[in-house]
Amino acid sequence: MRTGERIIQGEDVTLAFLGDSVTEGCFEFTNGYKDTVRKPELVYHALLKNYIRETYHRDVKILNAGVSGNFSGDGRKRLQRDVIDHRPDFCCVMFGTNDVTNSKRRHADRYLKEYEDNMRAIGQELLGAGIDTVFMTPGMLCTRKVPGFRWFWGYVHSVFCDIQNSGRMDRYVEAEKKVARELHIPVADAYAVWKQMASEGADTTAMLANGMNHPTPEAHHIFLDVLTKVIFDEGGDR
Repeated sequence: MRTGERIIQGEDVTLAFLGDSVTEGCFEFTNGYKDTVRKPELVYHALLKNYIRETYHRDVKILNAGVSGNFSGDGRKRLQRDVIDHRPDFCCVMFGTNDVTNSKRRHADRYLKEYEDNMRAIGQELLGAGIDTVFMTPGMLCTRKVPGFRWFWGYVHSVFCDIQNSGRMDRYVEAEKKVARELHIPVADAYAVWKQMASEGADTTAMLANGMNHPTPEAHHIFLDVLTKVIFDEGGDR
């Protein structure tokens, strides 16, 4: 990938990351589920910055354009302001964790198409601006009940479990990868790694800091691994 080559050559490079709460740096709940702990220094793009420094002895600038609670439509609306106007060399886009909740609503197929349309528009605008672009698939949601969730949060928790276990998340990931193929955008397929781990017996719910949808700091290394493979042409899904 052009960005990886430029980093290795020592050029000044800015890497942007557009997404939701996972990209922003949200982890566990606190204060009775009212607040979310934010640890931006433990997010995958912070790990990537450290990886580049340690491996290639280069420094890069990171633009964190993750916003908690965002759907792909929100990212599409703020793409120009939060990413393109800053003229980054590269942008990694990861949405779906929130969008997939629409799969439980009426007219679920329409919402899935909206997700596809939003991802397509984001990709087209980034490519049109001359920005190296990667789509990254999200991690898995919870697959089992976690003790301690009650009342409203107990209901939300059960919804996330059903979305993952019913295959709805799989369909959103496939829609993202379909758009990537259309636009010839590389995919850093973290979701495939999570699914493989689950098939081998890993408790992927234990890899979620809030028990529902925010990966633990350790699980952010999965995003790091798939990203480095794409950026530095060490393999990856295309």
